[in-house]
This record gives sequence, structure tokens and C-alpha cells, in this order.
Amino acid sequence: MVDGVPEWILPRRYLPATPPSRGGLPGVPVSLLTVGRFVDFPVSRGAKHSYDRTNAPPRKGPVVAKAKRLVVLVSGSGTNLQALLDAIATHGAEAYGAEIVAVGADRDGIEGLARAERAGIPTFVRRVKDYDSRDAWDEALAEAVSAHEPDLVISAGFMKIVGKEFLARFGGRFVNTHPALLPSFPGTHGVRDALAYGAKVAGCTVHFVDDGVDTGPIIAQGVVEVRDEDDESALHERIKEVERRLLVDVVGRLARNGYRIEGRKVVIQ
Repeated sequence: MVDGVPEWILPRRYLPATPPSRGGLPGVPVSLLTVGRFVDFPVSRGAKHSYDRTNAPPRKGPVVAKAKRLVVLVSGSGTNLQALLDAIATHGAEAYGAEIVAVGADRDGIEGLARAERAGIPTFVRRVKDYDSRDAWDEALAEAVSAHEPDLVISAGFMKIVGKEFLARFGGRFVNTHPALLPSFPGTHGVRDALAYGAKVAGCTVHFVDDGVDTGPIIAQGVVEVRDEDDESALHERIKEVERRLLVDVVGRLARNGYRIEGRKVVIQ
């Protein structure tokens, strides 16, 4: 931390110094958020939403006291998943605020699933090609996630766009990352597009998922300077390093505290 700014979030000329807020963990940058129970679904762009942490239904099975339940979705190597696993192992689920209760994927045989299995975490796979329609797949994915009763669902490199049924169940609780400073450069090629445009800074965004493509309310962003010698691969690797740390920070604070969404704005309690 330099003057209250996590060093990994970048040079102070790009981000204002902000004093750390209460409730942080040793070794975890203090910069963000909190989570409540979402009470009006689905999330659509520009809508206002409310939260209520009272009268939540009891959870089934053993859970670490106060730790929120996470289901993490992956499509590849699972490096963001590993960052979450490492943070929870380092601090403990109760101190970090969350435990991963299941990992899901849209394909078999990926390292992300292997990471979960090595950690003793249940896994499931729902492949689009196994269903008659995209809507049928979306419903099956929602059912599989719902079976684990998550407080939050984390897209950690999950490369499929979810549909209405999934958002009806998990809108306002589904967190995604994107390798660009939204609303600039949404879509699959955010890093490439930023370089092509001549941007001097790039970065990553952690946001809630709505019914658009990378259009949900922004939770946090990390900035990465674009160097003259950068190609897409080099810049993307530096963005990924920031993204992993930012995701760990955001998810922990979401789980430990609480937030509300007012239109486009995520308000930290």
C-alpha cells in the first residue's frame, strides 16, 4: 500500500489515493464492497434494485460460520479460481468471508476443474452441445448452480453468456471480470481493441452481470499502463495479474460486508 493505494492497482498518477476502509485483511488490499440478499430479479441495465439481509432461509449442510457460499464457473485453466482458493487457504474461510462450495464448467477436461478436484471441491459440467437449445442449457446451468445454494456466483474466466433463467435466479449476485476498463472495449477482444485504439492505459473491470455484454454495474477497476513495446499477449499478461488480485479483494469484501445497486452505481456500505 502506498498512501492507502494498493500498489498493484497502479501508479498514483492514474488512481487517487484513498485511505483504507475498515474491515480489511492483512495482505488483502482494502478498496471495496459488500453483499446482501437480492430481492427483485432479474437485473436489467439501468434498473434500480434493493437488498435485504434479514429473514434469509437457513442453509442446508455444514457451513463455516459467517462464510458466504461461492459457486465459481470456469472455462479454462482456472488461474482466477486458484487465486480465490489460495486467499481462502491463507486467511481461512471465516476471516476471508467466503468458501467455494462448487466449481462448474461448460466443458470437460480443463485445468480449472482439475484445480477444484485437487482442492476437494465438488464439480459439475454443463455443455451447451448436450442440450436441444441454448435456453435449455441455461436452465440446466441455473439448476446445477442453484443446487449448491450460493450467496454469490463468480465467473472466473467462464466464456459463455448466460440467459434469462440464470439471471432470474442470480441477478445481482453474479460477478464477472473483463480485461478492459469498461464501458470502453467490451466484448471478446478488449485488450486487442485497446491497443488498436492507441489507449495509453488499459486494465480490468469487476462487475455484476446483467442482460447485456459487459454492461452490468461496475464494482471495481484496476489500471495497467500501456507500454510502447506492448503486444496483445504482453499487455494481457500484466492485466491478468491485476485482475486476479482485484477479484480476490472484491469477492472477499462482497462476502464480508454488503452493497446496494442504484442504477449504474454500486454503493459500498
